[in-house]
Amino acid sequence: MYPGVYPQDMAIIPEVNTPDAGTRDASVVTAARWEQGLAYADFLAQAPVNQDKLEAAYKSCPLTPEDVAFFKAAVALPHGPAKMMAIAESWCPDVCRELPCAVRISESLGLPLKIFLRDQNPDIMDEFVSNNGKSRAMPVVVFYTSGMKYITHFTERSKKANADLARNMDEVRAKLNLPATANFGNLQGDERQAFIRELVGRLTPLAVEWQKATLQEIRQLLSIALNIPGALNIPNPA
Repeated sequence: MYPGVYPQDMAIIPEVNTPDAGTRDASVVTAARWEQGLAYADFLAQAPVNQDKLEAAYKSCPLTPEDVAFFKAAVALPHGPAKMMAIAESWCPDVCRELPCAVRISESLGLPLKIFLRDQNPDIMDEFVSNNGKSRAMPVVVFYTSGMKYITHFTERSKKANADLARNMDEVRAKLNLPATANFGNLQGDERQAFIRELVGRLTPLAVEWQKATLQEIRQLLSIALNIPGALNIPNPA
């Protein structure tokens, strides 16, 4: 199956996630702390699961020359991104799909990327909680200036992916005659397996589209944060 969508992990996919705004004036991510993060090669080497899925998603990430040109223009700004950080765990489907795109961005620009394991760095994750503080969703991909001033961040998956996931879950519930409240956590036995099987079949072909939407959303976030003229106008998904 395509990386990021596989049955054994469907139970840990939240249905909707909304990043919190928050303030980071007193961030624990100092220059010294950032240096302690893992390089991507080290993250892969320590990953207990899904190395193959991460590597496949790295190869499939649809980073275009236009994307690279945009990111290079952002980096060239006086207060543009100079460092990147990610919060991740290899067992997470969204990490397996989206983290490799962050790696591709960092490599294309020559920007250093440091990765922190979420469960070993709760104080860093506390700065990037979502859903009004209720969710510790990942991956989180953060951009900083050379002086470690926060610019912007992306969390978990794109708006398009959230909309696709919610719509497909509703359609699967209807097809299987399940109640509107049915989800991975409250279904049991054959019903749960049928739900997962049907949903995976629908989501697997969307993985590269979701990666593309992630790249577009990161561009939009940087455009807004850096006040770049002609910022991408990405419509809300239907």
